[in-house]
Amino acid sequence: MAKKEAQNLSSKSVLAAIYYLEQDEVPAAEHEKTKNQLLKTISRKNIAIFDDKNKRFTGDMPVDANISYRFMEEIRHKQSADFSDDSYFYHGLYYEDNQGNFIVITREPKDAFNEQLLSLLKILLVVSLLGIGLIYLFSQYLGKIAYDPVNRIIQQIKARDEESFYQPLKPEKSYEEIHDLIATYNHFIDRIGQHSQIQKNFIDYVSHELRTPITAMLGSMEVTAQQERSPAEYQATLRNLKQYSQDLHETLDQMMILSGAQDRFEFQSIRLDEIIWQLVEDAILYHQASINVDIQVEDTALLEIQGNQKLLSLAIHNLLSNAIKYSNNKPLAIVLGQQDGQLYLEVADQGIGILDEDLQHITDNFYRGQNTQAFQGKGIGLSMANIIFNIHAIQMEIIANLPKGTRIQLTFPRF
Repeated sequence: MAKKEAQNLSSKSVLAAIYYLEQDEVPAAEHEKTKNQLLKTISRKNIAIFDDKNKRFTGDMPVDANISYRFMEEIRHKQSADFSDDSYFYHGLYYEDNQGNFIVITREPKDAFNEQLLSLLKILLVVSLLGIGLIYLFSQYLGKIAYDPVNRIIQQIKARDEESFYQPLKPEKSYEEIHDLIATYNHFIDRIGQHSQIQKNFIDYVSHELRTPITAMLGSMEVTAQQERSPAEYQATLRNLKQYSQDLHETLDQMMILSGAQDRFEFQSIRLDEIIWQLVEDAILYHQASINVDIQVEDTALLEIQGNQKLLSLAIHNLLSNAIKYSNNKPLAIVLGQQDGQLYLEVADQGIGILDEDLQHITDNFYRGQNTQAFQGKGIGLSMANIIFNIHAIQMEIIANLPKGTRIQLTFPRF
């Protein structure tokens, strides 16, 4: 039985008891008032009052088989009781009066209650449908807002062509996950671009570098084969061929670096100052170079780094060779120092320097500055050094001090 209906019937039972049983104890005016209240709330056909012998005392309710002896005993025991069937809600009240003890039973048809339930069900259904509709529209709106950054990323990617494929995506105002996605994509594209550049380096270097020694070898052999030569001439030709072969061997070694075929180099603990002193000694021996070395490292532990000694020697050798060549063997200055707990190496010359318009291309393969026509070179020394430094996570900064020369500073990572 619904709680609300039970409460309503309970109050109606009290009102019925007062009307039927207290008539002799209240003034007529008050009794009339009680009668009016009773008639407004319940029909007399739904009221029955029984005495202590379960005999009808008053009330206009027809005989109702649902009102049983057990129900009336329950009322007497509990002071009040409720039950319901398919048609009515019933409430019984035990009422003590000066005339005796009575049981007041009231009932309420379920039609009104069922109509209320139906109305509530309709309201709930309408509200639910409206709520689902609003939730759907709101979710579509939120989905559009959430998907819009992804859609903009897709549009940026679709707009890519061969020239712009490796350009990073531009992050826009969005939520953190989209920024992470853009950063991951940019990192992925950067790695692809690096590998693509490595492949291009390989092709460029092969076509540029192998052609000259192979042509020279073929030319030497063709000229030698045209007529009989003296033993001395054959020996000279063999020496030339040997030199060309050595050049090819050295070229192939360098190709392996530029092409990235060896992108997993063995790193070990090495002393940078030992590499510098060996390179300086070789430069003095072979080029009669004048080099001043200034070591300003207080924490000598910084001089021990992780790297590939052969590669680092080759890269720093290229820097020294350029400094010697483009300064016409003027004195060089090498500073090995530390700053903010990091090791740095600085190579400064007094040469021709680098033009501002050449700085952004100076590490490109086979690129030579506009002021280097008077010097022999292939334009690969600095590009190779740059690749090696990138492999070691070494930052290279080139500072052109025209017309006093060039200063290159290498900053080593913390180990």
